[in-house]
Amino acid sequence: MNVRRKFVLFVLLGITVAASVKADGLYTTRDFINPPMAWRPVPLWFWNNAAVEGSQLESELRNMIEQDRYGGCAILPFGESFRPSYLSEDYFSLYGRAVAKAQELGAQMSLYDEYGFPSGSMGAINGNGVTTFMNNHPGKTIKRLDKVEYALSPGRKFTLDLRTIPGTLMAVAGYSAVKKYSISLRPYIQNGVLTWTPPLSGGYGRWTLMVFTCVVDGDPNVDYLDADAVRLFVEDTHGQYYKHFPEAFGKTITSTFFDEPTLYRAQGRIWTDSFNEKFVERYGFQPDSLYPALWYDLGDQTPAARNMLFGLRAQLYAEGFMKTIADWATEHGILSTGHQDQEEIQNPTSVAGDLMLDGKYMTMPGIDKIGGGRPTENFYKVVSSSANNWDHPQVMSETYGAMGNISMELMYQVAIDQYTKGITNLIPHAVWYNDKNVTFLPELSWRNPLYNQGLRGFNTFLSRLRYVLARPSQHVADIAVLYPIHTLQAGHTLDGALGYYEGGVKVAGTDYDHISALLTDELGRDFTYLHPEVMDDRCSVDKDGVLTMSNPINTEHFNTIILPGIKVISRNNLLKIEEAWKGGATVIFTTQLPKQSADPSATDEEIQAVVSRMLESETAVFVESPSASTLRAALAKSKVAADVSFQTSSHPFNYIHKVVEGRHVYYFGNIDGTQATCTIRLRENLSSAYWMDPRTGTVKQAELTQADGGTEVELTLLPSQSSFLIEGDAVEQNGGEAENPTTGYSYEIEMKVQVDRLSAGICFSGLDANNYNMWQINLEQPSNPRLRPHQWMNGSVSVLADISFGDKVRPSVGKAMTVRIVVLDESVAQTYIDGVLIDTRYGNFKYGKIGFREDHSDQYGQIEAARFDDICIRDGKGRVLYTQDFSSTNPFSSGVIQGGWLRVTGSMNGASYAWQQDYQQPTAIQTIHFTPKDRIYTLQGIPVARITSPGLYVVNGMKMAY
Repeated sequence: MNVRRKFVLFVLLGITVAASVKADGLYTTRDFINPPMAWRPVPLWFWNNAAVEGSQLESELRNMIEQDRYGGCAILPFGESFRPSYLSEDYFSLYGRAVAKAQELGAQMSLYDEYGFPSGSMGAINGNGVTTFMNNHPGKTIKRLDKVEYALSPGRKFTLDLRTIPGTLMAVAGYSAVKKYSISLRPYIQNGVLTWTPPLSGGYGRWTLMVFTCVVDGDPNVDYLDADAVRLFVEDTHGQYYKHFPEAFGKTITSTFFDEPTLYRAQGRIWTDSFNEKFVERYGFQPDSLYPALWYDLGDQTPAARNMLFGLRAQLYAEGFMKTIADWATEHGILSTGHQDQEEIQNPTSVAGDLMLDGKYMTMPGIDKIGGGRPTENFYKVVSSSANNWDHPQVMSETYGAMGNISMELMYQVAIDQYTKGITNLIPHAVWYNDKNVTFLPELSWRNPLYNQGLRGFNTFLSRLRYVLARPSQHVADIAVLYPIHTLQAGHTLDGALGYYEGGVKVAGTDYDHISALLTDELGRDFTYLHPEVMDDRCSVDKDGVLTMSNPINTEHFNTIILPGIKVISRNNLLKIEEAWKGGATVIFTTQLPKQSADPSATDEEIQAVVSRMLESETAVFVESPSASTLRAALAKSKVAADVSFQTSSHPFNYIHKVVEGRHVYYFGNIDGTQATCTIRLRENLSSAYWMDPRTGTVKQAELTQADGGTEVELTLLPSQSSFLIEGDAVEQNGGEAENPTTGYSYEIEMKVQVDRLSAGICFSGLDANNYNMWQINLEQPSNPRLRPHQWMNGSVSVLADISFGDKVRPSVGKAMTVRIVVLDESVAQTYIDGVLIDTRYGNFKYGKIGFREDHSDQYGQIEAARFDDICIRDGKGRVLYTQDFSSTNPFSSGVIQGGWLRVTGSMNGASYAWQQDYQQPTAIQTIHFTPKDRIYTLQGIPVARITSPGLYVVNGMKMAY
């Protein structure tokens, strides 16, 4: 490798980031509070269905960086109406203006490698519909494995001219379903004609002749399994960018991004002409007799046969596409990242192939969190573990695409979940050049009133996360979980009942994603998946039974090994696990026990004997029905104290522990809907540490208690709140002040509430009929009163939490209670009932109308009814803004006054609303602060930080109109 390219690549990986690493400390308070540009998130920027103009793109990019606090962009040409023509000189002229503007602003760009998506066609899908790559390179696109069957009678000669079957001949085999036996018929072919007589004797029954051919599918994408074909795609795309902007690579253009390649194309039967040649190179024999295993049962041979065939296809995919792009990127001084389509499919064999292996060759393995109810959160650990296994310091997630107009708090929650599970670089999806024609909401830019108030702070939050976590480091976890790819491949067949898009086959007993969720989300235990290849090649066992995964940067040590739903395993993997067990490691099997060998050279009996030996001891346990309680009991078998443990009456936090340049860094996050306080016990003995809040930029000394050779700390986190705990000598205290361009309005709402039937709903921060918060006091079960905060955003409702509070206060039906909601800076809401604090949470609580909502309960077959009185709204200084005691008229849109109360009744046909009709905006609801670092604007001759909408403002203590 060119020495200069290698140095640039190491810089991009974070090994030397001179602007942010000081001699006195790994982190500085100044850079944590206001992270430099290099740490900011770089979003996808759709150039969508519009004729892009140079002046507008420059203006948009400047606003993305200066107003939204993004750190650059990844330009994604999209849609049939996009102009100019993709990869034309006019296109590169505009792209060059973006590069120049990014360079001027100190920002970074990521080279998105496609027009539309998925990567590989140069615009055929979600682009202009033209099959450009196919036209340029006939025969280099996706190919499909086909099978033709002929039923044969024993003893009767059969002749077939194979030249009449289209495609490249891959295999000809005879298959006996009775014996589950297959034989290669290639020796019976002469001059393209097969002549074979199935044997009469031997009890084989009727035979099926199978002919397997590889044909061009017609899909316009590059043949992902063929590295030579992928090099042509790279030359036609990446190479053209380098030709036009060579000086920008490694400086302004710092990465390349591929999007949604997959094996589910060609009906899940993607293949390539050179497959048999590669098979012989790897295994030393022709695979003809194994091909029927792709569809049918070959008895004891099946697990090994399928692992050889599907395993090789996964290898060709990872090397053909991911490695080819990564090699080019490294040679040109940039990082490579991207993600598969459908990563959240439990059985990846015909979708991502081997999701862990896909990340082996990438400098930044990636995943995609999008809408549609996909449980991607259960697979973050697969991709981050891939990075851990093959020593890649950074992990990417493209996030929020097609999730709709979600709340800012959900955006925080998703980000916290990702970063505690190993993501280091969240790429927001997306900013849209043409924000009037957005295909996949949300549109995350300064133009969107749903997000512009909080987006700048959110991107600062992401920058702080990346500043701390996106560095070469050691991941610390006690638990290794063997990635069950051998079981998944052994249980897979082509043309499965689920359909190719959903992975084809649900493999019985698979539970690794469930085990992941139990460990991280319910038990507060982090772990690392170990790929079988890494278990063989990079893992060793010491005399105490500690399993060590060794890498130049990320070396991990495990005292507990979980085999999740593993039925098929390699002999070498199992023998290494047995060695660790003999030394004292705890081994946990879940759902099903290993019974079959993934290796053709090992027998099932060998596998079963090893498992039986281990289960005779107390340090190996089979958890047949894994749950939080059964898995917790199994983990308690370990004699080694957990690296991190939680003592709590509610729920543990999610967390990650890293060692960065010898210093301990912990990140804790609350992704649950309720506030929690935990006493956290750390195995490490820390003499000093700092709490560092990535949301506010606050840095404060942690109070540490030494206990049992380790450290204890106490931490309280609101929903969607998180905090770093960083070892003291890693932090240089050099000042810094958090930028706070706007301070929201503080106010409180107080009223009497009486539930007459089921529930009472209080609406507040009502911007319009589609955007408001509603706090429901639910007394459906009188012994279990609950507070259920809801949020409506563009008409879509989210239930934020379901909080039982009967242990604090016990309201009852027909009895008045006092409800007070205190809002701080329009971003934090504290809810009190009869003077008792019930809930505190972050959110968007912009001052607006109040109202009431009553509906019905299908479960109880009743309508809701409640009454309200003595409403008083005050500002943050106690000044009364609004009062209403319903002593005369009703200033709300519905409801009836009864005895000096407003009574609102629901309906079995839908919700009833009573909205405030006499609402008035306060005279000044926003205070502007600025620092010399801000880009300064002036208003009536007075400098201010930034004002984007008309209204009344307080600027440096002076009220003025704008």
